[in-house]
Amino acid sequence: MTVSELITASLQDLRVLQVGETASANDAAYGLSRLNDWIDSLATEGLTVYSRARTIWTISTASSYTIGTGGVINCARPTGPTAIDNVGFQDTSVTPTIEYNLGPPLTEDAYDGIPQKALTSVYPQSVYYNPTYASGLGLIYLWPIPTSTTLQGVIYTLVPVSEFSAISDTIALPPGYRRFLRTNLAKELASAFDSPLTPDLQQAAAESKGDIKRANERLSDMSCGVSGLIFGGAGPHYNIYSDT
Repeated sequence: MTVSELITASLQDLRVLQVGETASANDAAYGLSRLNDWIDSLATEGLTVYSRARTIWTISTASSYTIGTGGVINCARPTGPTAIDNVGFQDTSVTPTIEYNLGPPLTEDAYDGIPQKALTSVYPQSVYYNPTYASGLGLIYLWPIPTSTTLQGVIYTLVPVSEFSAISDTIALPPGYRRFLRTNLAKELASAFDSPLTPDLQQAAAESKGDIKRANERLSDMSCGVSGLIFGGAGPHYNIYSDT
């Protein structure tokens, strides 16, 4: 399916076009603009993102690293800390290279509570993400600031669905996205074409979004976070296997 065919199908769902008709050049251009507006917003809905990337960058003595397309960490700019699955580093002086895990970014309170933010060490222990938007880039901070010259940073981030550049572009996405795009684009176009959504189309749009979000759920290790560190050593422990 091409973008042009997607727009035509959405307008047919809205009964703006009849079966066999195609969108005009003006309607197709408008549909492409609204489609990209909507795709841009999908980046903020983590479960609509089906892919993630592992990106490596060279660690220096810098206090921070730009992240985003064209940044020091050259990947899609994370919309926020939850769009970063994990951060780590590897030492290139060791063969084979071993990757060390730093975990997800610190919370705002945890980073604010660090008294010596310029503290240095051979290796970093944690990471903080500031989702700035200077030139479209965010900032990654490693703490303590590492002094080793043989380290590479490793970051795992979500990769949002890309916007389309032309109505002739081919749509190649995982199963479920075709219906998701068609029905939800119809929602985006409904007001502009003064064509209200039918109950069936509203239901199809909600169902298709729910389907892809369920498909995009990721396995993760269970963690009790800070509470486990605080309370884990006190009192009796419960074993989930023996129920004792």
